[in-house]
Amino acid sequence: MKDKVKNNIVNNKGVVLISVIIVFLTIALIGATLVAFFSSVNISSRNSVDEIKALYLAEAGIAYAIHLLCYQTGSHEELAKPKGPFQLGDGTYIVEINHFQSLITSIGEVNGIKKTIQLQYSAL
Repeated sequence: MKDKVKNNIVNNKGVVLISVIIVFLTIALIGATLVAFFSSVNISSRNSVDEIKALYLAEAGIAYAIHLLCYQTGSHEELAKPKGPFQLGDGTYIVEINHFQSLITSIGEVNGIKKTIQLQYSAL
């Protein structure tokens, strides 16, 4: 009788060991999944911030072009040449003024992400 009880205890220890291993593997899998998820969220939010910065840089280029047009700091040929790239903050912007189409094009770039803004103006 004592041998049967002793064999049951030994067999139960094996079951407990396997159960503990399964629980630890499950927790490790959940942890790895959470790390991967938060890593992708972090990258996505960083890209969103860079897109917004690039858009603001393109807007800064438009403001610069308007300043050039208002004060005519050069001939039409000089103003028609692309301006830049100008470094501002984390990125750069390039400005092009097309007098024939009355069009300003500005491209802002941050960490390889580009945003373009075009402004049609009236040359009165």
